[in-house]
Amino acid sequence: MIHKTVHNLKKLPRRVRTRLSHHLVSSAVLVKDLQITEGDVVLELGSPIGFFGVAAIKAVGKPGKVIIAGANEDALERVDYLKRYGSFETTLLADVLLGRALPHQSVDWILLTNVLSSSLNPDHFCLSVTQYAKPGARVVLLDWQSRGGTGAGPLADRRVSQEQAIHLMQSCGMVFERTLATPGYQYALVFRIKK
Repeated sequence: MIHKTVHNLKKLPRRVRTRLSHHLVSSAVLVKDLQITEGDVVLELGSPIGFFGVAAIKAVGKPGKVIIAGANEDALERVDYLKRYGSFETTLLADVLLGRALPHQSVDWILLTNVLSSSLNPDHFCLSVTQYAKPGARVVLLDWQSRGGTGAGPLADRRVSQEQAIHLMQSCGMVFERTLATPGYQYALVFRIKK
């Protein structure tokens, strides 16, 4: 699905693509800024599924591992196109949240895309995912900025501000490190798991 969307975007006129690019975050730029390195273990979850996939697979190389969590088997099938970039594993989001996805304290990076704005209980997910993080691991939270004024439906009503996100993640025992530069209406925050 994502691959088809990217392919369809390439068919748009250059001026439209340029305008869109000013409002969309590039996963390749973010991974480069994060300095994910060869051999790292990365757990990615959120929406769109596999958003960091290509960039993360390239960054960790053959000695590393990328695990992508999806809501169901249909969602996991959508990331099959990533196989051309290298190997990765998939797991069900329910297994991640229940502590059955992979060994505890085995992950160097947890990449979370739009999990706050798409969650009915955003305060519960961070405790579930931190069990997989090694001491000193990094957690990256990419989400939609809350905007004042009239919203665009129930999803807009659930958006969490940067300040709320920082407070939430700190309440789960993470240390806020920095904000990554992002265009448009998204923010990207980097946290460290306490050693």
